[in-house]
Amino acid sequence: MSKKSKIDNDDQKSRYEYRVWGAHRKTRKALARMATEESTEQVSDCYFVVDDQSVNAKVRDNELKIKQLVAEERGFERWTSDWHRAAKTAPPPFDTLFEELRLGREQRGKAFNLKKAVAKLDPDAAARAIFVTKSRTRYRIGSIRAEATDITLESTGEVLHSLAIEGDDLDELAALRKKLGLRDEENVAVHVAIDAAD
Repeated sequence: MSKKSKIDNDDQKSRYEYRVWGAHRKTRKALARMATEESTEQVSDCYFVVDDQSVNAKVRDNELKIKQLVAEERGFERWTSDWHRAAKTAPPPFDTLFEELRLGREQRGKAFNLKKAVAKLDPDAAARAIFVTKSRTRYRIGSIRAEATDITLESTGEVLHSLAIEGDDLDELAALRKKLGLRDEENVAVHVAIDAAD
């Protein structure tokens, strides 16, 4: 199987995640060596940060994705995720945010500008917007998905470096974490890290 073949990017309903921060150059090289599949991408996201860190919300390509933390075990976090294409399916306060941003509007030939829509939001809105660009390399190692991501904060230009492993089998994930030498690293979700840095 070619390392450069396309990795399935469909989100699972829920999975365990372990994300660490810093350059971790040796670990990045180790991931590339171990991977049976590899792909790269660049994406732009707008995170909407709320006080509740168990909720991770972002808009990508004018669709709202909400992840919710449902469990923590052995240092891993288990998140559920759903894409929302209508305000009625999004939990508060994101239902209101969806309406205010007009994410569900009909396309009428005019390009939608998320930054302009965010600029029109009430300054006291329940969620704070953080725009980022991600340069990411995804890997597949058996049933485990991994990624090495450089995240640029638009507000400051600061670049944060992140590594993550994700999957359903906690034993396999723990074994890979140990093999990569990451067992003592703190697991911090993206929205928490960028909120602290922004």
